[in-house]
Amino acid sequence: MTNFRHFAHSIPGRIIEVEGKSYRWLGGTNYLGIGEHPLFNEKLKKGIDLFPQNWGSSRKNNIQFSVWNDLENTLAEKQGHEAAALCSSGFAAGQIALQFLLKQYPGARYSLAPYSHPAISTFQHSPFDGSRASWIQHGIKEKVKIIGTDGIRTPFVELFDFNWTKDLHQEQFLLIDESHRIGVQDIQINSSAQLLQTASLSKAYGIPGGIIMGSQSLIDEIKKDPLWIGSSPPNLAFCYACLHAQKAYEEQREILTENVTLFQSGLSASSVIWAPGHPSFCTTNENIIQKLENHGFKMNQFSYPQWNDPAIGRASIHATLKKADIMELSQLLQE
Repeated sequence: MTNFRHFAHSIPGRIIEVEGKSYRWLGGTNYLGIGEHPLFNEKLKKGIDLFPQNWGSSRKNNIQFSVWNDLENTLAEKQGHEAAALCSSGFAAGQIALQFLLKQYPGARYSLAPYSHPAISTFQHSPFDGSRASWIQHGIKEKVKIIGTDGIRTPFVELFDFNWTKDLHQEQFLLIDESHRIGVQDIQINSSAQLLQTASLSKAYGIPGGIIMGSQSLIDEIKKDPLWIGSSPPNLAFCYACLHAQKAYEEQREILTENVTLFQSGLSASSVIWAPGHPSFCTTNENIIQKLENHGFKMNQFSYPQWNDPAIGRASIHATLKKADIMELSQLLQE
């Protein structure tokens, strides 16, 4: 399978134009299609009026903006956490949280789950070489101090069961990258370990930023760390839009849930790789990709995370798709 590359001139919503042809767009991670909602656009324009340029200063600068604290509190409450720390990106959020834990416990073992995102790894800590089941048993039996994993496997879609985290101990730390679940699925985890969840806000939430969520005590300490203090905060205008367009997110999430339910209700389990309730699906079958393209659907084809990995096809059911699009797509995959 070849990598698909196209230089777009605008962010695709329901439709993408490729080489003069229009396709229903199934690629990307813009799950909620929040940029299509008039309330979000209204609040973004207001945010740009209030904050017409980026503010690339430290979060400890003597000039502060309440929109950061307000958005942290809003997102922490919605995701079932006591507190949160905004970052410039999801990658920064993962690295800041991980480096904080590694500095707090020098020499502590860090066990990273198979296929985990580079945001929660270092050059000294590669993903576990074995099955996820073996990795879980290793973390529990050996009482590994810091345990890291994604909330869902990506780009191949695989839901993870987190019931095993109840068997961890209070002195252990569980770090989870939730970039592909936050905003589209429930991410609350009842773990006996001390929990930190990080995420990109540029996917479902559609704003350039990241977030670290956890207990008040952990977040307070992270906000004292030079990595967080010295890193740039997220864009103020987009934070303002996210904060004041929560109703838009709720409405788009309802549409997305309906679309995913409709799609998956008629989906053959063997045609593509998918996970119940999640908007994404994948395939390595070039015939399926070509068939969808012939009928006006375009998905991603790319190598990930290594530049020379075999390319795969990854698609998502977005909130911008129409019911007729979804029914046609389901029928094509059944055939």
